[in-house]
Amino acid sequence: MKLIVVADDFTGANDTGVQLAKKGAKTEVMLTQQQKPSRHADVLVVNTESRVIPADEAAQAVTQVLGQWCKPGESFPLVYKKIDSTFRGNVGAEVEAAMTATGKSLAVIAAAIPGAGRTTVQGECLVHQVPLLETEFASDPRTPIISSRISTLIAQQSDLPVFEISLARVRSGELLSALEQLSGELPAIAVLDAVTDNDLELIAKAVMALSKMPLLVGAAGLANALPVSAYLSERQALPVLVVAGSMSEATRNQVEQARLSKRAEIVDIDVAALLAGGAQAHCQAAMEQATRLLEQGKHCILRTSRAADDRFQIDELCRSYRLTRQQVGEQISQQLGQLTLAITERTRIGGLFLTGGDIAIAVANALGAEGYRIESEVAPCIPCGTFINSEIDDLPVITKAGGFGTESTLCDALYFIEEMYSDH
Repeated sequence: MKLIVVADDFTGANDTGVQLAKKGAKTEVMLTQQQKPSRHADVLVVNTESRVIPADEAAQAVTQVLGQWCKPGESFPLVYKKIDSTFRGNVGAEVEAAMTATGKSLAVIAAAIPGAGRTTVQGECLVHQVPLLETEFASDPRTPIISSRISTLIAQQSDLPVFEISLARVRSGELLSALEQLSGELPAIAVLDAVTDNDLELIAKAVMALSKMPLLVGAAGLANALPVSAYLSERQALPVLVVAGSMSEATRNQVEQARLSKRAEIVDIDVAALLAGGAQAHCQAAMEQATRLLEQGKHCILRTSRAADDRFQIDELCRSYRLTRQQVGEQISQQLGQLTLAITERTRIGGLFLTGGDIAIAVANALGAEGYRIESEVAPCIPCGTFINSEIDDLPVITKAGGFGTESTLCDALYFIEEMYSDH
């Protein structure tokens, strides 16, 4: 996660979050502070629902949220304090609380949304060129406004000095140096004029070039002006984990083809070891081997069958452990499901390829999936989709019956997922 947005109401959280999502960021809006974002989120938007509560409670809510993500001595995401574009709510208290929580000595406020008629001129908030105090927002029943001047509104709840940067200074080419001068040891707030989207882009460019990153404060306009690099990591093709739990000839041939063509590395699973007392040690070793391969960016195949004779060993396993064939299958599938979960918890993957019905459902259960959402077809009768509400979020998952497909099916599936990443 590269960016955390702290908003004071739900619709505001959404209208700012969408500016980032529309440019490719995986943006998740938390309805409560107790929710956990997925591991693959680029942007986390937290709604403190604090616009109409007392100022001290609003400040505490912001402090509590940021305390989870901005710990002293540790690196933390870029922080964006989302405020209402007409300055309703507890702007001064929340901005100061966010500065304290993040250790920032400067907050840069650019609340304009030119496309919605919100601009800042000579330090005043205008709505369709009308001073804020002369609009209907001044008599808001829950959060009335007392002034059009932003510094006055902030001073209601904060004693921090407020500096106004004019439109001429924003456009002068010297904005970066002006902000650097304000970015000292003593905390301060800068209110920047902006009347066009280009003004906001100039502000965003200057802010991102500062030697010390300030607290960003604004509405949807500034969020839209941020460079993609501020919140979106460069997309990289992540390796695929293949769980080949079928003993069918078709699956063995597909795995062998992937190996011979150097498309993937293999980690062999001894099914007998999964039933024995040493199952934990065997799974630990397999997990470590698979994790190393995946961290090297290599596709990894967990293979349970190397030869046609393997299927004839099942009867011997049943006799040795006094289990039915169904019980043997269930135990092996369960162990492979837990092994898959352990691997995905330790390294990032780009997707899953699951072959064998028992294996696919065991992996789904281990990952906590509540369903499977089919989205496309890799090859005839071989779907690609996502597990619903699972530990791997919305990563692609390809499922295949053991006997389906040609020798190239596994290689084709790996290419299919690779292409999904190259499209971004």
